Amino acid sequence: MIIATFEQWKTASIEHLEAANPEVECPTCEGDGVFYEDCHCCGQETEIDCALCDGAGVVLYSDASGLCRDQFNRREYFRAVIRDLRKWCAFTRQDFLEVAGHFVSEFREGRYV
Repeated sequence: MIIATFEQWKTASIEHLEAANPEVECPTCEGDGVFYEDCHCCGQETEIDCALCDGAGVVLYSDASGLCRDQFNRREYFRAVIRDLRKWCAFTRQDFLEVAGHFVSEFREGRYV
């Protein structure tokens, strides 16, 4: 079975997101749309709209792509491959544990880096 390396997966994932340009959670305010700050003089909490998403909590991927690139890490790669292997094994009626076991062993050895 041919499995994409981490770098191939990362490049393809970024290209797909850039082409689709979906709305994603704002990385600056984490989807809240606002920040809460304490007033310097009275200590009362005030709400300030997020400058990146204008209080919406979501932005287009192209507007936040520089901030979202850390989502493509080895853990997410591993999860994506396992999710795809599960679908593949269900489709081809192969033993998931056998197929995934080979991948996990090779992943730990650093083969898919």
